[in-house]
Amino acid sequence: MKRQLQMAGLLLFVLGSTAAQAFNDQRQAFLVGLGIGYHGSELEYGNAVDSASVSGVATSVRIGFGLDNQTILYYFSDGNWYNRAGDSWFSGINGLGAAWYLSPGPRSPYLHYGYGYGYHSLPRETSNNSKFGSGYTLGVGYEFRRHVSVEASYLRTNLWDASDGPHPARTSSWRLMLNYLFY
Repeated sequence: MKRQLQMAGLLLFVLGSTAAQAFNDQRQAFLVGLGIGYHGSELEYGNAVDSASVSGVATSVRIGFGLDNQTILYYFSDGNWYNRAGDSWFSGINGLGAAWYLSPGPRSPYLHYGYGYGYHSLPRETSNNSKFGSGYTLGVGYEFRRHVSVEASYLRTNLWDASDGPHPARTSSWRLMLNYLFY
């Protein structure tokens, strides 16, 4: 709950400060991105033999700025939601990322990369029961309309101290997203 309140406060702060950097249909300066889609994930547990395949809803939030109309830097939170053994689970990455658009205008393909800390938990768990580690994401996308893009990405996490219990030690996810980038 504390993490959700922090994210809500950050989002309110960012949206409240947009008067200083008005959205002007250019990828440079301030930007906010939201995405939703589908993921297929492979969960690997402590021993290499034990694994499971799951799928569900994928989400993405990006807050950052554009250096120019082709290069953007951002804080991102990519998450995967899925059901397993009657519970809803959440895994993903929070970190720093970058995207490079091949063209400064709309209808442009782009590449993106992000690195940060990975996590895995039941949404109702406190941070004491969640598992953390490192993770990265790589992807390609296409902005087919100004602000709107479709994106395919690979997300990988390696969690520390997750060799025993219900949490996987590693996750590998393929994601297909529809994103909207406010700029």
